[in-house]
Amino acid sequence: MGEITKDTVNSMEEYINKIQGVLSSRVVVENGEITEIHVLADSTRNAKQIARDVQSVIMAQFGIDINHKIVSVAQIDTGENLQGEQRLVFSSYSFINNGLTSEARVILTRGDEVFEGYAEGPNTASNKYKIIANATLDSISKLIPKNHLFLLEDVDIFNIAKNRIIVVGVTHVTNNQEELLTGSCLIKKDEGEAVVKATLDAVNRRVMSITSR
Repeated sequence: MGEITKDTVNSMEEYINKIQGVLSSRVVVENGEITEIHVLADSTRNAKQIARDVQSVIMAQFGIDINHKIVSVAQIDTGENLQGEQRLVFSSYSFINNGLTSEARVILTRGDEVFEGYAEGPNTASNKYKIIANATLDSISKLIPKNHLFLLEDVDIFNIAKNRIIVVGVTHVTNNQEELLTGSCLIKKDEGEAVVKATLDAVNRRVMSITSR
């Protein structure tokens, strides 16, 4: 194949984005050669298989044999890979401004069980996401034993592959031991919903482990 033009790169990204599990992609070309391919994918498929599929698509559609090692795959939880009824699932949330303070209510479900959490705090733009995350953790506290605590450390937004992602850090405290857990979620429409799902992504495996004992 001849020179890799901008149109060719756009076409490559369009084909890559059609691969199952891929949300977006970016092809990097230097000195006429593909040097990096960055892929953002959900968690429904193995990252190595996605990288192999990218290699196959580039070869089949453009006749270019790339090394699969130049393909980096970042995976996030989009809420589409839930592990049965034992996993907590987002149901709904509400957020209300009350002048100097704000409050959030979050409802989670697990099978037929319903758990509602509540949190409030200062009404500032930077605090909104933390209030929603704390309401999520309060909901989870209704399910787990009292000797386990989930404490919110931070909530932030990052930009990657032309998408915005919520990342949440939570510390799990039990028996004088501390463990940092992190979770993320792609922002599709509602930032608050993404905060709840990112919080669940951080703690769900640990909650399943705790409650199955």
